[in-house]
Amino acid sequence: MTTQTLQFPQYRRYLNGRNYFCFSDLNNFEEIRGMGSKWLLEKHTVKILPDRNLVHDLLFEYEGIAEEIDAASYEEVRLKATISKP
Repeated sequence: MTTQTLQFPQYRRYLNGRNYFCFSDLNNFEEIRGMGSKWLLEKHTVKILPDRNLVHDLLFEYEGIAEEIDAASYEEVRLKATISKP
């Protein structure tokens, strides 16, 4: 998969089911983290190399760590999440 064929938004979930991601483009994404029985939503802007590596891994080399999900699966968890304040 290359950036030319990648359509946004893209949705991923870690295989353990505790982290969900929505990538609106290569520089912005939302992460929903499961913490006990609660879900925390954080918005991220990619500015540093470790964040760029995370985005690359989750969009292009995610097999073994994450899986693609559909928008409905992401939105179902997002409705339960509390927005994190910086």
